[in-house]
Amino acid sequence: MFCGMLLGRARAGRQGDLLAAAQDHAEALRLQPGCVGAYVLVERETGAHVSLSIFTSEDAFNRGMEATTPIIGKHHLENVWDGPSTLRLFDVR
Repeated sequence: MFCGMLLGRARAGRQGDLLAAAQDHAEALRLQPGCVGAYVLVERETGAHVSLSIFTSEDAFNRGMEATTPIIGKHHLENVWDGPSTLRLFDVR
């Protein structure tokens, strides 16, 4: 299996916008072939966000990300993120 993890934080006052975008994207990912699960985690104290998606393979992950690019695009995340976000990729053992 293969996992993508996106880490970041919303700008002050934009936490709800980031959460809505992340949840919208997770719902779209869950519909993609090969998706095992897609989750949004929010740290209560800091508001840090983690979006986690697990797929049966790296190819399925890449296809799922490509297919759901329009979902992310409509949320204009460049106006929501506080600083850079970090994408980390993992093999799931």
